[in-house]
Amino acid sequence: MLLSEMFAGKPEIEIQGLCIDSRKAKKGDLFFCLKGLEADGHRFAENACRAGAVAVVHSEDLEQCDGVSYIKVEDVNRELNRICDLFNGHPSRKMTVFGVTGTNGKTTTTSIISDVYHKPCGYMGTIAVRYGDVSKTPNLTTPDALEIHENLKAMADYGMESVAMEVSSHGLAMGRVDAVDFDVAIFTNLTYDHLDYHKTMENYFEAKKILFKNMKKDGVAVLNADDISFEGLAECVSCRYVSYGVNADADYRAENVKLAPDGSAFDLLHAGKRYAVKTNLVALYNLYNLLGAMAGMHQMGMAIEEMLPLLTKISQIDGRMEIIDEGQDFHVIVDYAHTPDGFEKVFQYGQEISNGKKIYAVFGCAGKRDKVKRKVLGQIAGKYCDKVFVTEEDPRDERAEDIAEMIMSGIPEGKALFIGDRYEAIETAVNTAEAGDCLMILGKGDESYMYYEHGRGPWMGDHEAAKKALAKRLK
Repeated sequence: MLLSEMFAGKPEIEIQGLCIDSRKAKKGDLFFCLKGLEADGHRFAENACRAGAVAVVHSEDLEQCDGVSYIKVEDVNRELNRICDLFNGHPSRKMTVFGVTGTNGKTTTTSIISDVYHKPCGYMGTIAVRYGDVSKTPNLTTPDALEIHENLKAMADYGMESVAMEVSSHGLAMGRVDAVDFDVAIFTNLTYDHLDYHKTMENYFEAKKILFKNMKKDGVAVLNADDISFEGLAECVSCRYVSYGVNADADYRAENVKLAPDGSAFDLLHAGKRYAVKTNLVALYNLYNLLGAMAGMHQMGMAIEEMLPLLTKISQIDGRMEIIDEGQDFHVIVDYAHTPDGFEKVFQYGQEISNGKKIYAVFGCAGKRDKVKRKVLGQIAGKYCDKVFVTEEDPRDERAEDIAEMIMSGIPEGKALFIGDRYEAIETAVNTAEAGDCLMILGKGDESYMYYEHGRGPWMGDHEAAKKALAKRLK
């Protein structure tokens, strides 16, 4: 594509690619001087030009290199979004795009949609970028605009007619999805999280609102009527909305809910009709995720009757309430839960299935993230668990021991044990559990990496660690 097609009045220079990281710049690239949390792209513009970039988009004055075109703009991020969409041929306009945001439940809700929706549907979120037989590991829940639109183009080119995207509060606040053409915006819930970045719950909620304020007029929002966020979102949404819930009167409402260790059932009430729903999903909070997904898919033309037979065999979402069964006589569950609300819900489910037997937990907390949350998670675990095995969990440049000390300050004395190596902690917990007990391994899910001081290192994943420990115990 020509630079003149991107910016009126600029030279007819052929642009081969787009770049925001000077270390990845190639010949013919257009480089954007993006300001991030830790680095300013203006400092690296010269490096990008030396690597072959032929044009630079910037907002601050720069020393200019010979033979390079410079485009000074007011907002580099806004232009990045616009150009990423344009350069990739407006891929989100060619598909039905479901955007899901909220503190908890984004991965499950988007995975349900990609698994059940009646048109070929891709998935982009925490666990993968997935479409057809393609699956790759993402860098972030909501990647930068460059990666988002490249992925959307790849999906459209592959033949995907729809895509379900997780949309994080960071991604919204940083404007990463500003040029994505969302058809549906689904809100799961609003609870305590990410205050290390947003500072206050008000700021956090304002970031979530961005998705709904920016919806196109002919789009639709799907809101959780039982959540504290409902009225605030309903007031700010720029398109029509529908609601879902269990307790409140909602457009899509679940009644007669029946929960079991291996599945759930309820009656769905919508537009005066009643539908009997059976699903292999467990726990009440997953029924909320299912309701949100069903409402979004129905609004985009899929009949509820068409969904019903598919809901009994929703694919297991790795690391999300994943039941690990290697033939042992106790429960082992791996879940990504890492927020106070998430902890409450998974431990409540643990109480339901353990029937008075003991509950054990293995978890840690991330380094360079919300420190206040650490003691809170410890308090919640201490309330429900008979023993907590505290361990490493993306310590980054902090000592795992120091993080554990903050977690354990919220756990009653004698109930917590620190084991630094995560696999060793899981193995110890597996060897501690007895018949009927429930072991909850939380925080990492199926993530195959661990963040240390010098970057990302390999980790087998909590689900694989649990299977390995169980195999050793049972042999």
